[in-house]
Formats: sequence, structure tokens, C-alpha cells
Amino acid sequence: MNRIERRRPGFTADLLVRVLCVWLGVAAIFVVTKWGAIQGMVLPDPDDTLRMVQVRDLLAGQSWWDLHQYRIAPPQGMLMHWSRLVDAPLWAVQLLLRPMLGASLAEQVAMVFVPLLTLGCAMLMAARLAWRVIDTPTMYYTCVLLALASPVTAQLQPLRIDHHGWQIVAVLAAINGLTARSNRTAGWLAGLAIAAGLTISLELLPVAALIGAVLVLRALYDPAERIAPAAFLQALALAGLGLFFLSHGLADLANHCDSLSPAWLGALVVAAMGATGIAAMPRLPRYGLLLAYGGVGALCLATLLALAPECARGPFAALDPLVRSYWYNNVYEGMPVWYQKSYSAVQMLVPPALGLWAALRLRGQNVGWLQRFWSEYALILGGLIVLSVLVARSAAFSCALGVVPLAWQVRAWHLRAHRLEHPLRRIGMILAIAALVMPGVPLLGLSKLLARSGPPAAQTAAEQVCNLPLAAATLGRLPQGTVFTQIDLGPQLISLTGHRVVATAHHRAPLAMHDLIAASIAAPADARPLLARYDARYVLVCPGLVEVGNYRLNAPQGFVPQLADGKAPDWLKPLPLPPESGLKLWKITQP
Repeated sequence: MNRIERRRPGFTADLLVRVLCVWLGVAAIFVVTKWGAIQGMVLPDPDDTLRMVQVRDLLAGQSWWDLHQYRIAPPQGMLMHWSRLVDAPLWAVQLLLRPMLGASLAEQVAMVFVPLLTLGCAMLMAARLAWRVIDTPTMYYTCVLLALASPVTAQLQPLRIDHHGWQIVAVLAAINGLTARSNRTAGWLAGLAIAAGLTISLELLPVAALIGAVLVLRALYDPAERIAPAAFLQALALAGLGLFFLSHGLADLANHCDSLSPAWLGALVVAAMGATGIAAMPRLPRYGLLLAYGGVGALCLATLLALAPECARGPFAALDPLVRSYWYNNVYEGMPVWYQKSYSAVQMLVPPALGLWAALRLRGQNVGWLQRFWSEYALILGGLIVLSVLVARSAAFSCALGVVPLAWQVRAWHLRAHRLEHPLRRIGMILAIAALVMPGVPLLGLSKLLARSGPPAAQTAAEQVCNLPLAAATLGRLPQGTVFTQIDLGPQLISLTGHRVVATAHHRAPLAMHDLIAASIAAPADARPLLARYDARYVLVCPGLVEVGNYRLNAPQGFVPQLADGKAPDWLKPLPLPPESGLKLWKITQP
């Protein structure tokens, strides 16, 4: 059993240099593999595009405190639920580089450098865990496995500037905090990290609950450690308040259920006060301590519901049924894992499950604080695996956390493989290790092989993509106005032109989303007044877009399906676009 006290100093030059060397190699590979997309600025997701627009607006003079996107849902615009914390590094890098490189190249560099910087931070946090609680060689395996964890690196690629990457960093930083020698320090470090993650997005709320529950269990196991959950909640509340005012100011004090707002902050303050009171109380029996913590949790929930009762149903409960049916139910990253493709599902579940098994093995091989640490690690990782089964995008957290114990196990397997004398057995074992680490790769290859042997129409129909950049110059020469187009095209359109759009895939404009979908599936005569509500001047359709296919499937005689088939009402005048773009454009004529 391991009885060595391995809690080294926070960050040493040796650790930083070792991680930097691995990061530079991985970053170079990522840049080379994404070079075509980088050159053409082909962003991976509409959220990345809208984030780019948000930073452009900030650089153009929009207030730091003003989170409205005024070219969506005109005339009033849409208040975004995103945090300025994610905008800040993109804004700072461009501000620094613009005098030397110009606005366009500075933006391109920021779009590559900031996600890779996020990758470096995640790699450092994961490697530090391995270095601090296992050994130095395992940190190299940890870095490599993190780079191979596709649910993680999908959020940490060049051009992927949305908020998920920084949330991964926040989770890894919080677990690093739990290794501190002092319970107070452990609680504070974990709380500060999770407060930053919650300010970025409330998606980390279940992670905060898992860490809080583990610290409560620590206090129940040893009542002398009641300071740990108190410190965690103190940091969560105080840092949450500070970061809220830093990123929002006093411009928006409304209670929102989808972001850290006064109601959530009030609940956190109540929880912090309650946990602090428990820590200051005389020694209690465990059942009394459990009842006390349960009472604090109930009071915290009551505070939230008293300040914002609508949050009892969740942030998306109030969605219009039409929006839920056509948009929300088709956002597969927010759906359970059984809605994902088989190769994605196994990659989301198998490596972290192996990591959980390895964490339990590490628990059994250690004593003292390390045994407790691996117990807590296994509980948090197990909770994240359950969460990723229910919400697929959470697999990034479970995979990131799973790589540390998995790296220890893979290193042990690798050393065993090298001790095998027969070359074929050695190769077979190494291939088996690779299949366990990347189980989705064989399934992906098989699915592509089956797709090639299928009917040609089935291979291409759902994958046809319109080339909006090719049409951007023509669209940009038109007088600026509101364009009625598909939800998924909206961010790219406003990034390439000065036009406005009716709606995008962002739920803070529910009426605009409803009207866009309703108009898309309505008869042309019924669609016209909905377009007039937003003073729409143009109609743009991408016939091959999946969104259009959904409209065609459910309402083949609807406005957008008919336009996609080339049947336009007489109040639309066709305008030319490059045929290679695959797009169709009309101008709305006056009565």
C-alpha cells in the first residue's frame, strides 16, 4: 500500500515545462488537422459564430455590461445569457494584436490561440492531479489521454470558442483544490473554481452539487472537518457575487433561471451562512449533522423558489411547444446518451467507466488521505458518468476527470505489454489498450464503411451544406435589412453581413423563435404577417439544411418547404446568388 505523502507544492517550473512540451506537440497537431477550417474561418458551431459576433460588438464599442445582441429578434434585440468571462480572453488577445496584425488577422489568431490556451489549462490541471497524487510518469499518459478524449477535445479545438472548454478547466481546477492539505483551503479552492464555472454557465450546477455532497460526507465521516463544506459554499457565494457584478454590473438584476442571477446568488448566500453556522456549532452526532445539512439544503431551495418560483420547472420548461418540438428536441448534445450515435456513445461512456474502475483500484491500494481522496474522486466521477448518460454534453466532464486514473491503469498495462516476449502478443495487447481508450474509432470506421455501401441518396441528403461565405459578398451589397432565414443560418449570416435575422438557436428570444418556425411551416399567406412583424426584407433558404428537412417532413406544403422546392408566392421577387452556394434568396415586395 502507498503511504507516501505526495502533495507537492502548487506548481513547479519542472511541472510547467513538462506539460508545455506535450501541449506544444498536441497544439501543433490540432492546428495542422484544422488548417483548412482555420484558413477559411469555418467555425464548428453556430454558438462559436455568435460568440465571435459578440466579441466583435464589444470591440466596436458595445458596453461590457450590455449583453444584448441587437441584430437578432429586431427591433428590441435579444438579451444573451452568456458570460463576459468567456469573451474576455478573446477580446484581450485581439486588442493586443490589432495594432500589429490588423483586425481580421488578429481575430483569426485569437480564434486559434484562445481555444488552444484553454486546452493547455485543462492539460495542466489534469497533469497536475496525476503528478500530485500518483507519480511523474503518469502525468505524460494523462496529457496524451486527454488529447485523445474526443468529448473533451471537441470543446478545445482551434476555432471552438464557446464556453464549454473553460467549464472543463473549472471542473479540473476544483478537483485539484480538493487535494489541498487544509480542509479550509480545499473548500475555498474548489469553491472559487466552481464559482467561475457557474458564472460561465449553470450547466455546472450538478457538478457543484456533487462536490458539495462529497464535502458534506467528509464532514459526516469526521465532524471535525465541518469547515470543508462551509469553506466551499463561502467561496461559491462570495466569488459568485463578485464575478456576477464583474460580468453583469447593475445592468441586469432580473432573475433568470438559465444563468447566475440574484435568485441563485441569494440561495448560495443562504447555503453558505447555514454551512458556516453548522461549522461553528458544538460537536453534533452524525444524525444531527445530517439533519442540519438537510435543513440548510431545504432552506437554500426555499430561498430560490421564493425569489424565482418559475425556476422550479427548469430553464427550458416554459418553451413554446412548437419551439420545443422543432428546435429543443433536436439538440442532441442536450439529450440522453441513447440518442447519440453508437460510436459517440461508447466514447462518452467506456473510457470514464474504466477511469472509475481504476480510481476504485487506487483507493484500495492507498491508505490515509489518499484513500479518502480516491473515494471522493470515484464518487464525483461516478456522478458525472450518470449525468453524462442523461445529458450527453456532460460527457466532456466525466471524460476529463476519468483520464487521470485511467492514465495510471494504461501505464500499468503498457509496462506489462513491454514485458511480453512474443512480438505478436505485445502488439495485440497494445492494440487492445488503444481499443479501450478509443472504443469509438472502430465503430466510426464501421459506420463509414456501411454508409459507403448504402444508397447514394441516403449518404448525401442529410449532409448537404450551403456555402454562405460564397454568397456573402452578394448579400453584403444589398441594402441592409432583416432576413428571414433558418435558425441555424442566423449567426453565420450576421457574422458575414450587416443584416439582421429574425431568430437564432438561442432561447432568450422565444417569441421570435416561435414566429420563425410557425412561418416556416405555415401556408405562404399565413406566413406573411409573421414576417411583417419583424419588418423582414429578405427571405433566404438553404434547401439542404437539416432544419429545412424537418419542416418538409412535417409540413410539406409549408412556406419554407415550398420555397426550397422552387415554389415562391407572387409577393417574393427572386434575387441572384452564386449557384455554387446552394442558397435561394428573395426580396419581399410591397403589396
